[in-house]
Amino acid sequence: MQQPNPQSNALRRLEDILDEAVAYENKAEQTGVVLLKVMKLDVEPQNIVEFYELLSKAKEESLRINKPKISRYISTLDELHKVFILNHLWTTEWNILSHHIESRNVLNTLDALADFFHAQDPLVFLEQDFLDKLKTEFQSLSDSIINSSLSNELKRFLTEKIEDILTAIRRYHIDGTEGLKKAAQSLVSDLVMTEYKIKDADKKNPVYNKAKGWFLGILLLLVPTSPYDIIGAAPDIYGFWIPKFEELVAGQKKIEQIACETPTIQGVLEKSADVFDRQPQKNITGSAELKALPASKEEDSTKDIDNP
Repeated sequence: MQQPNPQSNALRRLEDILDEAVAYENKAEQTGVVLLKVMKLDVEPQNIVEFYELLSKAKEESLRINKPKISRYISTLDELHKVFILNHLWTTEWNILSHHIESRNVLNTLDALADFFHAQDPLVFLEQDFLDKLKTEFQSLSDSIINSSLSNELKRFLTEKIEDILTAIRRYHIDGTEGLKKAAQSLVSDLVMTEYKIKDADKKNPVYNKAKGWFLGILLLLVPTSPYDIIGAAPDIYGFWIPKFEELVAGQKKIEQIACETPTIQGVLEKSADVFDRQPQKNITGSAELKALPASKEEDSTKDIDNP
């Protein structure tokens, strides 16, 4: 399998999964088994619902693409969806569906759709190492909160919100950065709404300020936002910027220090807006190399989408 393209959308994740699955050696194995192995999920029938969920998310993204003649590409995705729905994945051999993917040029279509969607709605791509470290950090933060002198009410609120972040990390292979972004936005929005209820002793607690540093750090990393538009912020990332975990840690420490000196979260956001320096990786382009697959019967009707 090729190195994953640094894009965070369901179309790209679906393309990566099917790309690896097509290269799977044992084509006589059950389709559900192959897909779950590629997705690194336990090979249990109930887990295949995550593949179908990803397939649906990819379709939803394709419908949001504003591109002339995009319906030609979407029809290939519709056909793929139908094939996976009509075939029983626990009795159908992978070679049958793999043949459909190759003969219908599905990977090229998904590759193009993912690029179109990313150009229209870009999101930061987080590598697995980043996610693993983030998970460890938030689990540790949750333990620190539980063992702290914070009030029980605030402990409960913060740990529940951290669990939402951890869930988004676990589901990254399905929801991508969008899921983590929504969890961070919800967390900070709820914190702003309930801030007036927090006791003065809790506000001065170092554990609380550390938590704010991580919460706001994640939000500002994923959503370059105006401090006046926490909930409805739109991404402003036009290049491929793949943040390193060390950048998040450095930003968190800066934000934590600001939080110690600033009474409100709104004020912290205002002072922390430029804490991350987003520098696109110049050696990465937005156009991935097309897969070497057999020509599709619909090739003539689907090419030149960029030049209608």
